[in-house]
Amino acid sequence: MLPVLNPGSETAKQYTVAFRGIQWGSEAAEGELSHCENLSTAQFPCLSQRPPREAAGAYPQPSALVTKDGLVVIHGTEVVHNGVVVGHVTAGDKQTAVIGDYVVIFPDKAYYNAATGQFGSMEAEIVLPEAVFTDASITAEGTAFPFRTGDAVTVSGCAAAENNKTVILREVEDGTLRFYENTFTAGTERQVTLRRQVPELDFICESNYRLWGTHGSTIYGSRYGDPFNFQVFDGLSGDSYHIDVASEGDFTGCIPYSGHICFFKENTLHKLYGSKPSNFQLITAQVCGVQAGSHRSMCVINETLFYKGVDGVYAYTGGVPEPVSGSFGPRRFSHACAASDNSRYYISMQGEDGWHLLTYDVLRGIWLREDGLHCVDMTRYEGQVYLLAEDGTLWRTAAGQDRSQLHWSVTFCPFSETILNRKGYSRFLLRLELEEGAWLQAELRRNGEQAWETIQTVSGGRARTVSIPVLPARCDSVELRLTGQGGCVLRTLVREFTVGSDV
Repeated sequence: MLPVLNPGSETAKQYTVAFRGIQWGSEAAEGELSHCENLSTAQFPCLSQRPPREAAGAYPQPSALVTKDGLVVIHGTEVVHNGVVVGHVTAGDKQTAVIGDYVVIFPDKAYYNAATGQFGSMEAEIVLPEAVFTDASITAEGTAFPFRTGDAVTVSGCAAAENNKTVILREVEDGTLRFYENTFTAGTERQVTLRRQVPELDFICESNYRLWGTHGSTIYGSRYGDPFNFQVFDGLSGDSYHIDVASEGDFTGCIPYSGHICFFKENTLHKLYGSKPSNFQLITAQVCGVQAGSHRSMCVINETLFYKGVDGVYAYTGGVPEPVSGSFGPRRFSHACAASDNSRYYISMQGEDGWHLLTYDVLRGIWLREDGLHCVDMTRYEGQVYLLAEDGTLWRTAAGQDRSQLHWSVTFCPFSETILNRKGYSRFLLRLELEEGAWLQAELRRNGEQAWETIQTVSGGRARTVSIPVLPARCDSVELRLTGQGGCVLRTLVREFTVGSDV
């Protein structure tokens, strides 16, 4: 009888059948990625590529993008609607909002009427060399006044000090403006200035057919249906509205959400409820708000508001915002802008290592990195997301299915098999589908070494299982990187290894 010898090692297999998103933290789960380029969750749990983008225009010096009966792009000093220049503004960063037929642009206080094509200033001013005041009118013969009935008009320059005030215009006639009785002291005035004023607003949004905005510590709301008037106080439900807040810091953005308006600071959220001045109510919460410079990251998807905060991306559903970017680990980003196709949240933001365009699958909670595209602004139009890049290119996502020229890559988080012993990997099995003309290259490195070792290149068309042999070598962990071009669907990854000693 001879003794039975126990073999020093046994072959084991580990399967990955669900490929998940990026993980930049320290705790990586099976199928998570340390890096990726141009991937999509469209065929989850399989690993596949995003559809290619298509250039939809070129706009030097881009600053803003908004949807209104097409695409409105602001670049340099030009305002372009569906490829046609409709107006001019000053150069620089812009805030835009859509209310009815109007696209309003700040800080220029300009408007564009998409229905009529009219472009102009939201403010109006006229200086009258001579004007006759009665208790209820101002008359300047032959004058065409740039005001409308219902405007709040500020009168200044009068010798009678009691005539310098802001009043509501009740009727406009040729050469005459009419107001309520006993409004003015009668007489003739010279060099009188009449002006319809719009406040300076740093951030704007539309809600319940009013234009809302913030400046300093004040929240402003326009008259109902009239973005040109912020000083109409007639005691009616459609009046203008403003309120001062005492919270610390500057406002960082505003957006309507589920029956109320959110006015954010970096560490504060002011929620404005109500439908008219008599029942407006402001509630303040000390929560993680929108990061300064990331106001364009706010986006509502299926009744959830997503936005970029100081420490990451948050989801707000009416209570306390919850972070959804735990997989970012210690990485920090800034200057974010975002949009959605109603299932994915696209966000472009700047990190310490450059710019990143990422997508967040709202249903599955998976983050993927597409590439390093630096976006100035984004919007959704006709079901597709449009990306206005810093270099002036306007990109349309999901523009086609031809991935033959699309480069992609995926680096899996280190495999350690949750075993403390040393391991010897013998081969990887990849169950994948490569489109005709596509190729894939597999690379490997052990124990976090600097250099990657190319172990196999695969090309061809039909679905098959690819066996990738690995030269035996003992290691504590191993990393696998796949790069390629063209369409590829990875369905299963199998790792074969032997377990050795703990030394």
